[in-house]
Amino acid sequence: MRIRVKVPRLGLTIEEVTLASWERRAGATVAEGETIAVIEADKASYDLVAPAAGTLVETTCAQGDVVPVGETVAIIAT
Repeated sequence: MRIRVKVPRLGLTIEEVTLASWERRAGATVAEGETIAVIEADKASYDLVAPAAGTLVETTCAQGDVVPVGETVAIIAT
C-alpha cells in the first residue's frame, strides 16, 4: 500500500510552509513516527514524521520549496 505524506495544518492562519530539509532520502526505510523532513512556518520549525513504517519511495518537493498545507510531499510504501 502507498501512503501519502501531506503537509499538516499547523494553525488557523498558516496556509503554506517551507521545506527546510529532508532528513531521509527516497529509498530509505522509515519507522512510524520517525522524522523524515523539517518544515518551517512563521519562524518556527516542525518535524514532519512518517505516518507509517515502510520505504520512502518518492519525495515530491525539494529543499527550499514553499508547499501549501495539505499538499503531498512524499510517498511511503508499506
